Amino acid sequence: MINSHAHLDFDSMDTIAQNAIAIVPSIGNQNWTDVQMYPYFSFGIHPWMVESHSQRDLDRLEYLIKCNNPVAIGECGLDFHKDIDRDRQVYFFDAQVQLALTYELPIIIHAVKATEEVILTLKKYPKLKGEIHGFSGSEPQAQQLTSMGFYLGFGLQITNKNSTKIRQIVKNCPLEFILIETDDHPNPNDLQLVAEEISLLKQIPIDTVIAQCDNNAISLFTLS
Repeated sequence: MINSHAHLDFDSMDTIAQNAIAIVPSIGNQNWTDVQMYPYFSFGIHPWMVESHSQRDLDRLEYLIKCNNPVAIGECGLDFHKDIDRDRQVYFFDAQVQLALTYELPIIIHAVKATEEVILTLKKYPKLKGEIHGFSGSEPQAQQLTSMGFYLGFGLQITNKNSTKIRQIVKNCPLEFILIETDDHPNPNDLQLVAEEISLLKQIPIDTVIAQCDNNAISLFTLS
């Protein structure tokens, strides 16, 4: 089973980290080196981190992309729930969108209370592909993003019976656009729980869920 978004480098349990099949995203210059120890990693600057980064860091980010083999750009995006300068967030997000386009890589997007703003940006670049990690938008936004070819990532939140909105979105979203993830809880058992919940919500066999979600990850991130 492929974990589409797991901060394995945040976790102290090396056996979990080493045995997982996962996309390991970076959040900024503090872990660009660390993520490279994993087979599949991405380089990015998280919106929470933009105030501690500069144009020089964006230049270094591009250098690392050129010299290494990331499977994606990110984690990047917009988080308007946080009290972080929005113009600065937009600047860093736009810069990373351009890097994804230049190097023909998918982009891993963090969008919290900013899904509409993210969609408006993505509409400008129809060739861009990627994932909205930990999707938290609305049903119409989910439909709009999947119609644009973007994948939606879902984690343990969908196992919470009180998360009625996001569970309904999972139920209605075509399986061909779903990715499963653990985010900063990289226990493979958690990934199994997410897959089981999707199976229950959609009333389809769990083997079908796992096979399709794995194929989605392989296709998006061009995994070997």
